[in-house]
Amino acid sequence: MIELLDIRSRVVTILQDTGFVRWTKTELNNYIHDSLLDLIRAIRLPVADSNVDISSTNYLIPLPTDIMDVNGGSIDGRELPVVTTSEMKRLHSEGNLPVVIKDGEHSITQIYGGNVWSSTTENWKETTGNPLALVLDQKSSETVRVWPIPTEASTLLLTGTLRPTRMSDEVPYYYTDSSNEGSIVDRKITTPLNGWVTGTTLSDDASPFSQSLTLDETNRTISLDNDNVFSLSSANYQTTCAIDAVWVDALTFGALERAYLKEHDLRNVEKSEYFRNKKMAMIADANMVEPLNPASIAGGVNFNRLVVRR
Repeated sequence: MIELLDIRSRVVTILQDTGFVRWTKTELNNYIHDSLLDLIRAIRLPVADSNVDISSTNYLIPLPTDIMDVNGGSIDGRELPVVTTSEMKRLHSEGNLPVVIKDGEHSITQIYGGNVWSSTTENWKETTGNPLALVLDQKSSETVRVWPIPTEASTLLLTGTLRPTRMSDEVPYYYTDSSNEGSIVDRKITTPLNGWVTGTTLSDDASPFSQSLTLDETNRTISLDNDNVFSLSSANYQTTCAIDAVWVDALTFGALERAYLKEHDLRNVEKSEYFRNKKMAMIADANMVEPLNPASIAGGVNFNRLVVRR
């Protein structure tokens, strides 16, 4: 687990700006988040799951907000292969797409051959049947196509890389709305923190219309109006991320890289490049040691698998 304040304290110490005169807290928080995204994009970890309801009318699935890419999916425990749109077009043009059988008696490998396409003139995007694959243009596609179009409603379990929640000790992650005594609810703050500055009005996820909120940073309160003022505590702020603390230096170097590229008289390309190189070296290291496979684990069953006996 990493702590925002731990990383930021390291950054301001190196920048010699502990009073946040040249770089504001908001700027540094944004730089730390960008550095975190760099690390997660490289190692594609941690992994997260997201349930999506699919049907004959809901087969083009928007990428869930809690994951940043898709690397697999399953329906009732049956794994679906992930293929690209270009692969589907090529297989269709060659007549090698599998025959779609309504009872779904197809193994995962059959999408790459085996049975032949039932009709070379049929539009593969309009075919219906039991889902056999997930079709993407790229790993971080905003839309995931379920192929073929499902004939029955079901739940698709998408697996992908967890999208980290933006950490901030300035803007709360959620607040408790007690304006209606009969229905006290926790509401998330939906205002994008990347462009947030002191004094900006916040918005929440109230349905059907979001509510405008005023944040008092000094008194740690958030209000809808003069009659509805809600107190905030440290629990209302997101200041941690589920990444091991061993990678704190990588995030620190990434934040420093961006801080030294600030576009005015403080710009220092040489220092920025120096910290970028240190960050990239640590990200490359993370990419080698973090992904798990049988050969990466010593001892036990995995050790025996690697023993060669003659």
